[in-house]
Amino acid sequence: MKRRISLFLILVVLFSIPASSVSAVTTFPDVTGHWAEEEITYLQFNLGLIGGYPDGTFKPANPITRAEVAKIIAVEQGLTLQPANYADVSASHWANIYIGAVSAAGIMGGYPTGEFKPNAPMTRAEVAKVLAVTYEITVPPAAPMFSDVSNTHWAFDHIEALAAYYITVGYPDGTFKPSNSITRAEFAVFLARTLDPFFTQPLMLLTLTFDVLEILQDEDLISLQPYIHPVKGVRFSPYEYVENNHLIFSMGALPGLLSETTIYNWGTEDGTGDPILKTPQQYFDRYVNNKDYTAPDDIQINNLIGRGSLINNVPTFYPNGIFVEFHVEGTITYGGMDWGSTYVVFENYNNIWYVVAIVHGEWTT
Repeated sequence: MKRRISLFLILVVLFSIPASSVSAVTTFPDVTGHWAEEEITYLQFNLGLIGGYPDGTFKPANPITRAEVAKIIAVEQGLTLQPANYADVSASHWANIYIGAVSAAGIMGGYPTGEFKPNAPMTRAEVAKVLAVTYEITVPPAAPMFSDVSNTHWAFDHIEALAAYYITVGYPDGTFKPSNSITRAEFAVFLARTLDPFFTQPLMLLTLTFDVLEILQDEDLISLQPYIHPVKGVRFSPYEYVENNHLIFSMGALPGLLSETTIYNWGTEDGTGDPILKTPQQYFDRYVNNKDYTAPDDIQINNLIGRGSLINNVPTFYPNGIFVEFHVEGTITYGGMDWGSTYVVFENYNNIWYVVAIVHGEWTT
C-alpha cells in the first residue's frame, strides 16, 4: 500500500511543479495550462516533431494513431523515407513514406492480414515497445513493477524498461493499463522523457527521495549506502541552516552507525545554543524519524518555502545540488507549530544523482 501511496503523491507533485518554459508559449489554445504543456511545447518548438489540426488545436486527449507515431519516429530518427507496402496504406496516404520508413527499420510492423491499420489508436503497450526498440532502452529481468503487466506479457520487457528509466510511472493504483489507447498528450510526455533527461529528473528525484525516506524510517543503513555520494558522503543537519560543523559520514561508515554508543556533537541546538550531544540512534529519533516523512502533506523540488523563523540556506550551501523537501504539517493542538520537514539534497557525480545531505527542518524560536 505504501508504494501505491508513493506513486499517487509522485503524480500529484509532478502535475503541480511549475513549468520552467522550455520554450516561451505553445501555439495550441487547448494546451495552455495543460499538465503536458511543457512536453508538447518542447516537441513542437524545440524539435519540430509534432503539429496540430487545421483548426489550430492539438487535441491532447485524442488517441494518437499508428500513422501519427510512424511519422514522428521517422522524422526524429532521420530515417530514409520510402513507400509502404501495406494493403490499407495507399500511395496517396499522407503517412505512406513514414510508415515505409519505420517498417524498413524494424520499428513498427503490420498485421497478419497484411494491413498496417494507420488510423488505429496506439495502445500504451505498443508505444512502450516502439520507444524501447527505437531508443534501445533495456533493463535486466526484474520482478513485475505493475500489477497488470506480468512477466509473460508480450510487452513486459519494454514496459519495465520505460519504468526503470523514469519514462513512465503508471497509475496511482499500481497498474500500467497496457491495452488502453494512449493519448496524444501521454505520448508527448513519454517521448519528451525519452529524448531529454530534463523531463525525467523530477520523477527520478521524487522516486529516489521516497526510497531514501523509507530506508531511513526502517533504519536500514546498509540499504542506504548505494544512495550516498561515494566521495562526499552524507551530512546530517539538525536544522535547515546547514553549517560546516554538521557531521558527515562516509558511505562505508553507515552500516554500524546506529549501533554505536559514541556521543557525537551534531551541531548547536537552536534557542539554547547548547551543543547537540547524542548517540547516532538518539539523533535519528529526534531529528530524522521524529515524524513519518514517507507520508508527507507537501512536497517541493528545489522550491524554497519559508516555514519558520530560521534562515534556510540549503540552496546556497549546496549550489550544485537539488533538494527535495517532504513536509509534514503540524497539529491543531500546537497551532500547527509542530510541523517537520526533511530535505534530501542530491548532487550529480558521474551522471548519477547521489544524496549528499539529509537536513531536518522544524519551527524554531
